[in-house]
Amino acid sequence: MASYGKSAARFLAALLLLSFPAVGAYAFNFGDGMEIPGGLSGPTEVAPPPSVSSVTPSAELTGFWEKLKNGAHDSVCKKASLALEKGVKTPDGVFGLNGGIRRAVKKFPDGNLALLDEIKLNLNIVLGRQLATLPTEVGDIGLSVGLSSKLEGKSQVVRPIANKYFCSEAVEWAKFWEIQTVLPATAKRITKMQVGEIWKLPLSMSMSFSVGAGASVYEAVTISVSAGTSVESKPSVSLRRLDADHLRLRLRLDRLWVRSAGLSISTLEIPLDVFGLENAGAHAADLLVQGVPEIARKYVTADLFNKILLKEINKYLAIKLSFGHSRYSGKKLLLEFILNPNDPVQMENLQKFLQGDLGVVKRFTELGLKLTTFAMEDDALDGLDDIENVEDQAGEQLGSDSQFAGTDIYNGHSTNVGLQVPVVGKHTITRGTSYHRYQSLGNEGETIHVNQRSRTYTGSTLDIPFKGILFKHNSQKDVYVLNRENTDGSVTRPVLLYQQYEGDIGRGTGAAQTMLEKANGVLRYVGVNGSGTDNSTQLPVSDILQDSGRYNAAMMGFKLLINEQGVQEIIFSPAQAVLKAYMNMMRELYSEIIDKVMGLFTFDKKGTVTYDTAAAERALGVRSTEVLAEGCNPFRIIDHLVYTATRVIRDIAGVRDEPDWKAQSKKLSEIAGGVGKSGLKYEDFFKVIVQLAKPGNVSASAYVHLEPKKKGVDDFTQTYNYFDTRTSSSYDASLSGVTQMRERFTDPAELSD
Repeated sequence: MASYGKSAARFLAALLLLSFPAVGAYAFNFGDGMEIPGGLSGPTEVAPPPSVSSVTPSAELTGFWEKLKNGAHDSVCKKASLALEKGVKTPDGVFGLNGGIRRAVKKFPDGNLALLDEIKLNLNIVLGRQLATLPTEVGDIGLSVGLSSKLEGKSQVVRPIANKYFCSEAVEWAKFWEIQTVLPATAKRITKMQVGEIWKLPLSMSMSFSVGAGASVYEAVTISVSAGTSVESKPSVSLRRLDADHLRLRLRLDRLWVRSAGLSISTLEIPLDVFGLENAGAHAADLLVQGVPEIARKYVTADLFNKILLKEINKYLAIKLSFGHSRYSGKKLLLEFILNPNDPVQMENLQKFLQGDLGVVKRFTELGLKLTTFAMEDDALDGLDDIENVEDQAGEQLGSDSQFAGTDIYNGHSTNVGLQVPVVGKHTITRGTSYHRYQSLGNEGETIHVNQRSRTYTGSTLDIPFKGILFKHNSQKDVYVLNRENTDGSVTRPVLLYQQYEGDIGRGTGAAQTMLEKANGVLRYVGVNGSGTDNSTQLPVSDILQDSGRYNAAMMGFKLLINEQGVQEIIFSPAQAVLKAYMNMMRELYSEIIDKVMGLFTFDKKGTVTYDTAAAERALGVRSTEVLAEGCNPFRIIDHLVYTATRVIRDIAGVRDEPDWKAQSKKLSEIAGGVGKSGLKYEDFFKVIVQLAKPGNVSASAYVHLEPKKKGVDDFTQTYNYFDTRTSSSYDASLSGVTQMRERFTDPAELSD
């Protein structure tokens, strides 16, 4: 790449490394979680104590962490980023070429830092046409159609930084002229990669077609409706130094088809002259170019500052409401090799592979085109011969056998709703459903079927122009129902996995406690069989939050797996056991009522939960009509409890009544994600069903990372494992293998491969 003068790079570093005074934050304080009063029996099986370990963050968890930190206010050194971008367009705007370089400091979710060097080049082709304009009383409605294509290529190098207190080394990372690139990928350079260093060469090719209509209502609000379809192909090559003797090479291909529709309502952009700032860019540019070398002056222009200022002001003042729905399907291919960086022959072969014509990657792309006809219902062995041929070709060139070769064929749909209000911030909720079919050569064509339901929330408050988001909360909840299909066509019974990520920016101890209690809210019910709680199987919240105060960032990743036997224990539980488990969970809200009437619940001939109203009146010591006159009727609460309990029982029974394993797995994922008759979903649903499984059939882990704002207090990072020693077959065979499979095919975050 071209070299930049040291003085210019230092000027750009000084220009972008602007610090801002800290702003005080508020904390929400919550009381301790409620416990069931004495007199109830404990769990029927004693669970082993939790074990503590230090685990490297997964690619999935790293991706959640990056989204949490995106746009958030942070100390300037931790958020440091330098970027230069330049673009050109044809006069008609049809063709555009854009390129740039970026150097940034990134933080892993365990507190370690990394230096990211990126070079990118984009080619855009946009064809659009205004079809018609329809005048109305409130404003003109425009109808349009568009066709676009994009080609994007990148070189990304991620290098771990040993020093966590990176501000002391800001001068070193600001040396823009020392930016690293993947190419030339010589054996000598590859051998010198640090442990944990990642090289990536991702490529993205997409084409989309869209139609839309938009109108400005009374010159104040813009309403737009759009629909479209797109296809995208993303081949990539990545290298990661695992340790002194192992280097991982991954070849990926993802082909994705999307059909979408959306509606948005937003206020119009406010021009700078309304604020009397039309000359602000010129004044800022004149001030900053004094004494600046000519190489940097062309980037410091009045138009640049005006665009930045206009974007920031309108981002802060705009009001937006959006709704979108999309359906998608895709196919992913993945090859993985573990090489020895100390083996000269392998490194020479790797150099030839990366510097050659990448024939394997081309063959990989051709295979992706061929697999467009590969259907979900095809036989488990279909398509494996093609994958094996590519694996053999790559292995022959590299002089090594692959450690993994497989496919992920998937489809799904998602719906999102977004709201942006000044000061209040941005809030987005996304709900999704998907199905994945994973297949690998290593297991002789064994297939893993995964039905997934998900809910994601992103919320931010006080997005200060040029400073960032002061307060933020992200949440991601996923339910996975897993089945293994053998090559003989036999399919295992379902395994149920619940995964929850929670993250906060700028919040206090109360918010962190609430985050941790979400995991404890499920853990305390494991194996209790409808009787009280087991408080010995929980995160030690008081120990974790010893240093009270505010946190720059706090995150928790919680996973809970119920193995095949545990799922069978749940779906074949008698109705009385399900009723007892549900009422035990609802004691968190209505303990005074439930304790008095629990013995009155019975079942009628249709299996509906019911109760004797007269007996309930005697137990509560009140008459329903008297309480109703006062506007507070506990019998309405009881009616709601029996109504929901009936539907929980029918939801669970409905899983075992499905005709085959596919229908059972889909049904189980639906009711766990809140689509069932009861409406219980995610953690509330799992609070009920974990009571029905023995602790020996449950595995759980919680990853906690806290970054205290208080000076002199170190970050806290720890992983807690529950109910399973990780040496039993239930964990290794069910959770570990499937998790590795899913994360292999997860789209890499910036800090992962």
